[in-house]
Amino acid sequence: MKAFYFKSLFAAVLAVTLSSCEKSTESIETLSEKRTSSLSPIVYPLMGNEIGTAILPRKDKLPDGKLDKGFLYKNGKFKLINEVCEEYVTKTKLLDISKLPEGVYGNKIINDDLTVNFVSTVDTQDYGFKKVSSGLEGWWAHWNYSPYTESEYPAVLTAIAEERYTSNLFAFTFSKKLDMFGFEVAPNAVNENLKVKVRYWDDYWYKYPTLCDVEQVVSTPSGARLIAIKSSIPIRRVEIILDTKPGAVGVAIANLRYSIAK
Repeated sequence: MKAFYFKSLFAAVLAVTLSSCEKSTESIETLSEKRTSSLSPIVYPLMGNEIGTAILPRKDKLPDGKLDKGFLYKNGKFKLINEVCEEYVTKTKLLDISKLPEGVYGNKIINDDLTVNFVSTVDTQDYGFKKVSSGLEGWWAHWNYSPYTESEYPAVLTAIAEERYTSNLFAFTFSKKLDMFGFEVAPNAVNENLKVKVRYWDDYWYKYPTLCDVEQVVSTPSGARLIAIKSSIPIRRVEIILDTKPGAVGVAIANLRYSIAK
């Protein structure tokens, strides 16, 4: 009888303990879910994300970029294209980024006929990108209006350094020589007019003199600009440098187009 009593008592205590453990586990899971749901995803642009500033009225007659030939290439023929036009779209091919995963660091984009390698400007630092789609949990700001950009809400590539921090620099080389290359660019900052400089080479080595340089002013929201070059000398390397105040702001590009030199 005593044995039966102690067994019954042990079973009751065990049941209470298990019930308490189940409730404790449930509480931890509930708390975890609440904490997870309270965490906000990273939103681009990083500086300011008020929905009220996500789009600005259309501006006409925005200034063209400034092109300077490299000192070794004064006889080269370079055409700067500031607006999306028939010549640009029909004679170039859009670099396909649709299969790139969201929010993952990468340093290479492979298309059927071209590979774009994101590289460094120094020997010890690599640069890459993260793909960010448009929307409240991605690149929330309006890109720009036609004809300054090809689309108003594109997926963008944000510049990321090897250590995974935001970068003001894109640098990439091409697996084939190009005679036309263009992209749209905007800063990862709100309501600031910032200067962007683009440098072009006919060689992979960044210390070699450039073919030409282009300067343009860009902003966010509604201030992305197309910068495209048609060159008589094939292009092998491009750098995009956002000129900012001290501290990383970040730069984004979209709608990359190219034409392989014959």
